[in-house]
Amino acid sequence: MRAIIKKLIKRNQALMVVFNILKYLTGKASVTTVNPICFDGWKMATGTRTPWMNGGTNAFSRSFSETDLLLKTLVAKKKIVLTQFNPCNVTPELEGLTWRHFIVYWSATYSIQNTKSERKNLAEFGVCDGLTAYYAISAAKKLQVSFEAYLYDAWEEMKSEFLLDSEKSSAGSYSYLNLENTKNNLSYLSVEQLIFNKGYIPEVFGSAQNPDQLVWIHIDLNSAMPTIQALDKFWDLLEVGGLILFDDFAWPGYEDTQNQVEKWMLNKKCNILHLPTGQAIIFKQGEKGFR
Repeated sequence: MRAIIKKLIKRNQALMVVFNILKYLTGKASVTTVNPICFDGWKMATGTRTPWMNGGTNAFSRSFSETDLLLKTLVAKKKIVLTQFNPCNVTPELEGLTWRHFIVYWSATYSIQNTKSERKNLAEFGVCDGLTAYYAISAAKKLQVSFEAYLYDAWEEMKSEFLLDSEKSSAGSYSYLNLENTKNNLSYLSVEQLIFNKGYIPEVFGSAQNPDQLVWIHIDLNSAMPTIQALDKFWDLLEVGGLILFDDFAWPGYEDTQNQVEKWMLNKKCNILHLPTGQAIIFKQGEKGFR
C-alpha cells in the first residue's frame, strides 16, 4: 500500500507540472507553480513544505519558481533538448530534480551576494546539455550583475585514461553529447557572456579561455581525477565568500570522488556541507576559516 501511495504522489506531481506548463503556454496563468507539500525525487522524499510550493512564499523562491517553470516550458515545447533523459520521461525526471536545481539556484545567488568583486564570474566543469548552467546563469541574470560563465566539457565520451580503476566502467559514457545542442539550449537565456571550453581536463586548461577570478564553481565530472585537477587549478581564483558545489559527492559509485575531495581539503581552511541530495558545498572562508 505504501508503494502504491508513493507512486500516486509522484504521478500527481508530474501531472501538476504538465498542467501548469499547459496553463502557461495558453496564457491562462502566470509563471507560478502549485506543488503538493511532499517531495519525492532523486532517491529522497520529504514531507515538509518545499521552498517553491505554490510558486514560492518569498521573492527568492518565487524567482526560482519562475526560472524552473520557464525551463520546463521550454523543454515541453522542445526548444531545449535534454539528451541525457528519455524524451518520454523528461517531465517527471525534471520534477524529481527540483531540490537539486533549487540548491544550484540558491548557491549561485548566495555566492554572488556574498562576494565583493564587481564581476561575478561563474564556472562549471561537466556541462552536459547545460541544464545546471541554466539555473546558475539565470540566478546571475536575475540579480542584474556583471558576470561571465566559463563552461568546461569534453562534449565527447569519457576516456579510461582519465578514470580511476574503480571508474573504468564509465568509459564511453556521454558519447551522445553535442556542444551545439548545449549552446542552443543556453541561447534562450539571451546572455552573451558564455565561454565554452571544449576538451578533456586537465589538457583543456592549456588552450581554454580561463577566468582570472571566480565566485561560484560547479563540478559535475563523474570522476575523481579531473575533479581534483579542477580544484587545484581554480581554488586560488575563488573569491572569499564564494563556494564550490559538487554534484557527485555522495552518490553510489562515486565514493572515490568523495574520498579524494575530503583528502584534498585537509590543508584548506574550509569544511564541507554534505547535502541529502548527494550534492555537497565548500564555502571559501577568510584567513581564519572554521573547523
